[in-house]
Amino acid sequence: MEALHYPLLGLLFSAAISENIALYYFLGICPLISISSDLKASFNMGVAVSAVMLITTAANWAVYHLLLQPLALEYLQLLFFVSIIAATVQMLELFLDRFFPSMYEMFGIFLPLITVNCAILGVSLFAVLREYSLVQTLVFAAGSGAGWCLVICIIASLRRRLDLAHIPQHLGKTGITMLVAAVIALAFSGLGELMSGGL
Repeated sequence: MEALHYPLLGLLFSAAISENIALYYFLGICPLISISSDLKASFNMGVAVSAVMLITTAANWAVYHLLLQPLALEYLQLLFFVSIIAATVQMLELFLDRFFPSMYEMFGIFLPLITVNCAILGVSLFAVLREYSLVQTLVFAAGSGAGWCLVICIIASLRRRLDLAHIPQHLGKTGITMLVAAVIALAFSGLGELMSGGL
């Protein structure tokens, strides 16, 4: 596959808005729905996911290009990528527990769940499959993390307002959250088209 040559700003915008990892590829939806009821927790989770995404994508890129590819072990990429993600989350957990115990307590069960957030693994796989350079990989990971954080914060702020609204009983909180995500996806798609000159 020929390497994709995006200007870095276009790649950043595309990863954050027009091809948002959550709304365009439907990756990382579970934590988006489960933790988006509180804006502060959502923002903190978004920052944690963004940090882990940036660190692990860079590490996974290096492992793939410096170890797996030269040794023709590309078929082990999934095993290595998941192991690196798990180790990074474990280090983040220890760091927060030692230096920011209140934030560690606030995350609770959600911090270990970052390990299985498919958006983080997806960004690493996309970077390898699209044959991005290291700089492109870092920009793509930063944009994807920022986009995921933006979406969870928007959904959390809208869910606070929806608590005061009458929601049909059969739709429930999960259903209305999915509808809100769909409307945000339409807005992001329209903004992406507008910025690319498609409208």
